[in-house]
Amino acid sequence: MRTHLIIAILFLSLSSLAQDHPFYSVNDPKIKENLNKVDPKDYQNAFFNGLRYKILGDPDKALDYFSDCIRINGKEPTPMYESAILYFNKGQLDQAQFFIESACQLEPENKWFQQLLATTYLENGQYGKAITSFKKLLKIDPKNEDWHFELASAYLLNKQARNAIKVYDDLEKHIGPYEMLFQQKKRIYSEIGDKAAAIREVEKWVEAEPRNLEALNELSELYLLSGKQAKAIQILEKSLELKSDNAMAFIMLSDLYRNNKELDKSFDYTQKAFSSLDLGIDSKMRLLLTYYDWTDTDTLLLSKAYTLIDILSETHPNDAKPFTIAGDYYYRDDNLEAAKTNFLRAAELDPSRYPIWQQLLIISFDLKEYEEVITLGESVQELFPSQPISYYFVGLAYMQDKQYGSAIDQLNTGKLMVIDNPNLLAQFYASLGDAYHAQEEIKESDEAYDKSLDILPENTYVLNNYSYYLSLRKKKLEQAAQMMKLCVELSPGQPSYEDTYAWVFYQLKDYQNALVWIEKAISSGGNTSSTIVEHYGDILYQLSRKEEALQQWQTAQELGSESEFLDQKIADQKLYE
Repeated sequence: MRTHLIIAILFLSLSSLAQDHPFYSVNDPKIKENLNKVDPKDYQNAFFNGLRYKILGDPDKALDYFSDCIRINGKEPTPMYESAILYFNKGQLDQAQFFIESACQLEPENKWFQQLLATTYLENGQYGKAITSFKKLLKIDPKNEDWHFELASAYLLNKQARNAIKVYDDLEKHIGPYEMLFQQKKRIYSEIGDKAAAIREVEKWVEAEPRNLEALNELSELYLLSGKQAKAIQILEKSLELKSDNAMAFIMLSDLYRNNKELDKSFDYTQKAFSSLDLGIDSKMRLLLTYYDWTDTDTLLLSKAYTLIDILSETHPNDAKPFTIAGDYYYRDDNLEAAKTNFLRAAELDPSRYPIWQQLLIISFDLKEYEEVITLGESVQELFPSQPISYYFVGLAYMQDKQYGSAIDQLNTGKLMVIDNPNLLAQFYASLGDAYHAQEEIKESDEAYDKSLDILPENTYVLNNYSYYLSLRKKKLEQAAQMMKLCVELSPGQPSYEDTYAWVFYQLKDYQNALVWIEKAISSGGNTSSTIVEHYGDILYQLSRKEEALQQWQTAQELGSESEFLDQKIADQKLYE
């Protein structure tokens, strides 16, 4: 954005103007005649009223009075200039251009008029005319820095980059080496693809200011982009002599040595960058997030990532971010205790970040610390009452503690908080189905499962549980069979699902299909489950294969079954249900 000249124009208020104002030519014979008849005081009064309303922020009235001035004395350019300013500030650039061109015709050597004319051309997209006007201004004052910058800007907008560089070169002759000039020329050369010239400009900058770290960093970056790695390293090491804590140099040297396959040197500089307060924590976090993906399979890099995490937490001990990313790493790597410790510290430092609390709930639940989940979750609900996840985990924790009534209260409250998240809402209803079943509230349990499946009809967890409970009650068995058919299609080879399907067939007295699916369950790994093995025995018994049934019951007993009737089945070699 051009700020050099426009600032002088844009300080006035911006209100709308309804009509254009007429401009009268001084060559009009009627005007000439009237000029001789007008009292000079009328012109002065109109002009000062125009200035007054301009200052008061009423451009419409100001323009009316300046129009009167022009009507009274069309040879005086100042009211035209003032009108141009007001129109410019209102964004009516064509009107502004008309009046300032008229003022410049009457007084072409007035630099203020020419400056506004050039700026108006520039804003109006007439870059060629703007170039001509700024050249005129520089003839008036060849050393004016602002006009040089504006002329260069006009050339750039007019797609004449080389001419813009010449303007900067001319200004440099007047004012000597200047950081902004080097930066501008370097930027232009880079944009037009002249890397060598861009490097020369920054080399001149370094020569003029050999202790300027920004110049050294830019030069090293250009060398790096041009494949001149040795020169880049030389400049970066020079910058470290000037400032031993130059984080940008550390990062660039780390990249250079990594590209050269000198990984130990590269990591040394990365550690120095992480130890430096000169590098912002967000830049360090971005690198660790990149490492997060890389370290999923690279164990060598993983140890380095943990080293950087330790440095980060030591360098920024009062910021939650290092502890948050440490928690993420430890959680991914199944070190739940360390993950929990870091997330707790992050929550202490920044309790306003809900995702940290959510992760703590998940970890505590994974650790089976159900009382802590309840305590922590209820605290989270006070901080974030509209976040449903805390109600969900507290509900699950109450279920694990067999406090089913409290679980139902939490789950019913939490589901009301779910917005635009059908998967989560389905999970709430699924858990409500489990809780109501445990409370032997059968109608409510079935309704909750039905609602869950209405949202996610392919949720295998719900399909299995709902079907199993129906089979135990010997209710809706055809529906249960249909649900389990879908379930085993969605998740083949799951022994618990295949066992449920077998048991639904058992309750339907379809013992042949029951045998098919129980043997699939056994083959899928169910031979280690006392429940599945006992079911196998029951099905064999119903098929009159009693000796084989007894063998399976005995195996179930060896597996530690606590079934109510198993001992009696074995003792009497008879099925009890």
